[in-house]
Amino acid sequence: MRANPILTGEAKAAQPASQELVDEIILDGRRVKVRGVDLPLQDVKLDPANPRVANTAAVSHLGRAEELQRELENLLWSDPDVHDLYHAVLKNKGLVERIIVRSDGTVAEGNCRTVVYRRLAAAFKNDEAWQRIPARILPEDISERHVAILLGELHVGGKNKWSAFEKAGHIYKLSTEFGYSQDEVAKLLRMSKTAVNHNIRAFSAMKEHYMLRFPGPGSPRKFSHFFELFRSPELRDWVAREDNALAQFVEWVGQEKVPNGANVRDLPDIIRNEDALTALRKSGLDAAKRVLELDRPELTSELFRKMVEMKDALGDARLDDIQRVRKDRVGSAKRIVRDLRESLDRFIELCDGI
Repeated sequence: MRANPILTGEAKAAQPASQELVDEIILDGRRVKVRGVDLPLQDVKLDPANPRVANTAAVSHLGRAEELQRELENLLWSDPDVHDLYHAVLKNKGLVERIIVRSDGTVAEGNCRTVVYRRLAAAFKNDEAWQRIPARILPEDISERHVAILLGELHVGGKNKWSAFEKAGHIYKLSTEFGYSQDEVAKLLRMSKTAVNHNIRAFSAMKEHYMLRFPGPGSPRKFSHFFELFRSPELRDWVAREDNALAQFVEWVGQEKVPNGANVRDLPDIIRNEDALTALRKSGLDAAKRVLELDRPELTSELFRKMVEMKDALGDARLDDIQRVRKDRVGSAKRIVRDLRESLDRFIELCDGI
């Protein structure tokens, strides 16, 4: 049982009945009644397990009680997105959607909105609008497993999307902490099992390798690099095959040698070319791509890419296509082949022969 349930005794008696709303939600097939109440801000506590904090900071080093709450607030307030939320809530003069709290007042969903209200209450001390925060209170007997299901429904499968990193962290938590299989997570969050697997592997690599080597509030923004890494079959094989591959990748990302997540898609060509790989290690992605341009012009030229594709297509020509040219009495199929040959002959002539 949770200690110090909120709104009991004197505090509950002081709450006007007209301000309390009873709602019902379904969690894992169970009907759960939640109470809608405007809570005194001082009764609401930020959650150290909040994905924006727990996966990016050593929460155990942030202190205890009031000191912990101050540090958690400062960490969340350091996110530019929370500043944007502050201005949106101020302009709207309140929340569009209530936060959700456990029975002891710890926020289950809405830590950023709680920080915004704390900052607004400090900025407008005489405005009662910011002294109480609209909340929905979960029953005392709700388990953390059910809270995890609720958060997944709201932030992964639902409309209030987490960042890709926070989403992956929740998927990872469902799998490792609550024991859901990847099939169960996929069904629960309405995702493909493949996407679940890529998210778990990418988050694990970040948590256990990248964030230890390159900690800081900006590190979650590199999640797309790791998701692209494990989405590529060739790069997955590379990580599994070479003992230091993941460590190399972590260094490339942390040192900005691979600036954007989309750039990870260039790595399969680079790791197959020893000179390009050396250039990447020494100078970064642009240097590696310049090496590739010399050996593989189709990587940077649309014309050469199409020529390579046509060469491959002709090499794999089906018998029925060949027979269509041989037996063409109208002449349309033969004309296409002749036009192609003439265009190639002209191109070769312009290139001074080959």
